[in-house]
Amino acid sequence: MRISLPSLSEHFNQGLQPVYHFFGAETLLLEEAVDLFRVQATEAGYLERLRFTSETGFDWNQITDHMQSVSIFAEKKVIELRIPSGKPGDAGAKALIFYMSMQKNADTILVIISGEIDKRAQNTKWFKAVEGSGVVVECPAINVAKLPEWIAGRMTRKGLSFDRDVAERLAYFVEGNLLAAAQEINLLTLLYPDRRISVELMEKVIADHARFDVYGFVNACLSGATNRCIRILQSLKREQVEPIVILWALSRDTRTLCNLLIASAQGENPQSLFQKHGVWGARSRLITGAMRRLTLSQCLNLLRRLGRIDLMVKGRASFQRENIWEEIESVALGLCGLRVS
Repeated sequence: MRISLPSLSEHFNQGLQPVYHFFGAETLLLEEAVDLFRVQATEAGYLERLRFTSETGFDWNQITDHMQSVSIFAEKKVIELRIPSGKPGDAGAKALIFYMSMQKNADTILVIISGEIDKRAQNTKWFKAVEGSGVVVECPAINVAKLPEWIAGRMTRKGLSFDRDVAERLAYFVEGNLLAAAQEINLLTLLYPDRRISVELMEKVIADHARFDVYGFVNACLSGATNRCIRILQSLKREQVEPIVILWALSRDTRTLCNLLIASAQGENPQSLFQKHGVWGARSRLITGAMRRLTLSQCLNLLRRLGRIDLMVKGRASFQRENIWEEIESVALGLCGLRVS
């Protein structure tokens, strides 16, 4: 059975199940969901907790042995199994499938905790076995479009009163860092529990905790969001991300654009080639938008410029601008659709 994260509290009111699987890309939400389960388990008398982490060489027999052990003197127990990679491997998959087929011990609850699991992995036998025998709860990442709504909801649950624009503005400062968003909301709760929060008041106490990665930067370029693109690049520069990594990501997607535009010019359907080039989900919309905005000539020129910048990084060509970051910015703006000389 799969339930949504917001309905977790309501589910616990109906009693605990023998198996839970918490997974997802957002660490904060994942840990908060597990903490909520622990509170419920403790109140229900599950006072013993055993913890295991699936690593190379992990003995899966430990799990089945503990799950099957029964003693009239033993306390109710929770067995937490962390699978950081989200992939238990062949031995782990067999062990989980085997356990899910067994009759469960009412005094023991198995809790599986893992990171993000893609759609393909969610169709594996072990995942389906867990989903069929217990409760699966996904803790997905909060994207930039939904972040203000998430912030507003959390501030409301904390009892804060705030102006309409506060959530939007706070989202700007903490984008890409949900933990920072939670911490800043906690800070506002401590400082102003009985005062209405305005944008001006919030900005006095909120530091810029926005955190980005290379992929978010390239996505901003593909979407044509110029200001966002520059902002993320500046953040990457402050965090001392290696320029060669940024160049690799830009080159990869620019090359993909070139291949798709060539296929389109030859009468082929670019959509049919998305899978071949690893373009999935939301990225297909970004790539499609970039294909409408850019010509093949523009993309080929950007690819040549990226090749030259790569030579600059390796000391085999001279800079045309002040430094490597300005070189990268010029290509990024070109990918956004601006004409940069």
